Amino acid sequence: MGSSAFLPGLVALTLRCPILSDGAHLPMVFAETLESLHMGFSAADTIWSRFYKPSKKRKLTFKRLKTLVLEYMEPADAKLKTSSEPKPISLYDDCYYASSESSSVYSGTTLIHADSDLPMFDDDEETLLDPDSPTRLMFYKQQEISRDWPMFPKLKKLSVSKYPDAIAQILQHFTVERISHISIRDVSRGWYNVNATSVVGLSSLHMHISPHGIVSKRDEYRYQAWINRLFSVTSDMTSLQLNAPTSIPISLPDVIGLTRLTLLSFSFRIDLGTIPNLLSRLPFLQQLAIHVHPWSSWSNRSYGLFEHGDYEMLAHIPALSRSLQSLIAYVGLESSASYEQSDGESRDEPMVVERELSWLLARVPSLKLFKTEEWTSHAIRECIDDLMSYESIAPHVKHLPGIEIS
Repeated sequence: MGSSAFLPGLVALTLRCPILSDGAHLPMVFAETLESLHMGFSAADTIWSRFYKPSKKRKLTFKRLKTLVLEYMEPADAKLKTSSEPKPISLYDDCYYASSESSSVYSGTTLIHADSDLPMFDDDEETLLDPDSPTRLMFYKQQEISRDWPMFPKLKKLSVSKYPDAIAQILQHFTVERISHISIRDVSRGWYNVNATSVVGLSSLHMHISPHGIVSKRDEYRYQAWINRLFSVTSDMTSLQLNAPTSIPISLPDVIGLTRLTLLSFSFRIDLGTIPNLLSRLPFLQQLAIHVHPWSSWSNRSYGLFEHGDYEMLAHIPALSRSLQSLIAYVGLESSASYEQSDGESRDEPMVVERELSWLLARVPSLKLFKTEEWTSHAIRECIDDLMSYESIAPHVKHLPGIEIS
C-alpha cells in the first residue's frame, strides 16, 4: 500500500493476512474508532502490534468495537499443498443457515484448516475451573500464553473460526458475560471443557465442531453429556445453532432450561423421539432445523400411542407448539431407499420416520413452512392426504393442507 497507516476515523475494517509473518508489512490501524473488525490471519502473536494505542505503557483498548470476527487461516503457501473438494449444496446446509437474523456475526464462508505457531496441548491434560476468570471457562492448568491481548469493553458479537488449539484458550481473553452473540466454528480441541453455565447470559450461540473434533465413541458420549448440560441450564438465550459430526442419534434431556429460544438448529443426527417433548417445552420457538436419524422412532417413546393405522388419537391429543412457523427436517435417506424403489416404482407405504414426521406436523397448528428432501416431501404429502381423508380427524388438523412443503 502507499501509506504506513489507514486513515483515522475508520469504523469498519476487514483485514486478511494469510502469510506467516509478524505483520510488520501491514499499515497501522487506529483502534479507538473501530466498531466492526474482521481479521483473517495465520499467525496471531503479533497482529495486535499493528494497532495504535495512546502509549506503550497502556493496554490496547478497542473502546467502540461491537463486532469482532477472528478467522485462523492456513498460510497461503500451504494452500498449494492441500486439496479439498467443494462441499455440495444440499438441504443439510440449511441447518447451518436456518437464520437470516441481523445478529449473525459470521458470514457462513469457511477457510482451509488452520496451521498455527501456537503451542499445542494434550486434550487429556488435567483441567480446572479458574475462580478468578470472569469467563468461568475450563482451561488448561499452568499453560498460560504470554500474549498482549487487548481489551474490548463494548464488544457484543464475537466470532472465532478454525482456532487450532483448545477453544477456552482464546475465550479466556474475553468477558463472555458481557457479549450477546458468540459464534465458534470449526473447533476441534477442548470444546467439552466449555462450561455450560458460562453461556447463560448470551442471546445467541453457534457452536460448530469440526470433523477432527469428534473422532471416537468417547467423543460422542462427551458431546451427549455436554448437550445435556447445555439444555438443562436456565437462560434467556433466543438463538442456538449446534453442529457436530456425530454418527449416533443425540437425545435431549427431559428438562429444558432454554425456554426462551425462538431459533434452534441441529445439524447432527437427533433422535426423533425427543422432538415432541422439546417442542412442548419451547413456547416461543419459531424456527427449527433438525437432522433426524432415519431409524429413530417417536412411537417407541409413546408406548404404542401411534400404532399403525391408529390415527384417531390425533383428534384427542394437545398441540405440541403454537409458535413454530418453520421446520426444516433432513432425514438423510437415499431416494432409492425411501420414496422410490430401485425399479423406479413408488413404495407402497411411507417409512415409519416419515409417517411420524407427518404426525408431528399435525400437532403444530402454527406451522407455515416444512422443508425436507424431495423424496421425503412426497411421502409426507401422501401421509397428509391420508389424514385429511378421515372425517373425524380433518377438523382438528385443518392447517395441514396450508403448509408450504418443499
